[in-house]
Amino acid sequence: METVEPRHARRSQVETLRAAGLRITGPRLAILRLLQHDTNHPTAEQVFRRLRSRYPSLSLATVYNTLTAFARRGLCRRVPPFEGPQRFDGMLDPHHHALCTGCGRLFDVPVEVYGLPPPPAELGDGLSVHGVQLTFQVLCASCQAEAAGGGDRGKADHTVQPTHEEV
Repeated sequence: METVEPRHARRSQVETLRAAGLRITGPRLAILRLLQHDTNHPTAEQVFRRLRSRYPSLSLATVYNTLTAFARRGLCRRVPPFEGPQRFDGMLDPHHHALCTGCGRLFDVPVEVYGLPPPPAELGDGLSVHGVQLTFQVLCASCQAEAAGGGDRGKADHTVQPTHEEV
C-alpha cells in the first residue's frame, strides 16, 4: 500500500534537492522522502531494501552515494555507529541520540532533555569544531524488562518498524 503524498510536500523535496545542487531523480526523491519520514535511523542497506521493489534498477552503491551526497550537503546527518553499519538521520532539528546497547535501537533525544554548553571553536592541533553529536549508551525499556525477567540481554525480540509502511 503506497502512501499518497501531498503535492506541496513533493514540491518541497524537489526544491530541497535543487537548493542542494543535486539533480532531481526518482530514487533521490524516494531516499529523501524515506529519511524525512523514518525516525528509525536506517542504514544504507535498509534504505536499499525498502526502495528496491519500486526502483528495480536501484543499486546499493547508488544508495550509498546518495546518502553521502545528502550528508555532505546537510540534507541528513550521519549517526556515528557504536558498532555495526553507519546509520542516517533525516531529522535536521538539533537533537541527541540514545543507542540501546542491548538491541541496537536508536532513539532521538530532544536537546531540552540534556543541553550541552556551546563547543569551543577549536580543539588545538588545527582542529576547528563544526558541531557536536552526543550519543547516550542506554538500555531501553524492552531490554531492561528482558534482563529483569532473566533473559539474555541483547536478545530482546523487538523489531524496529518503519514509521510508514511505504514512504
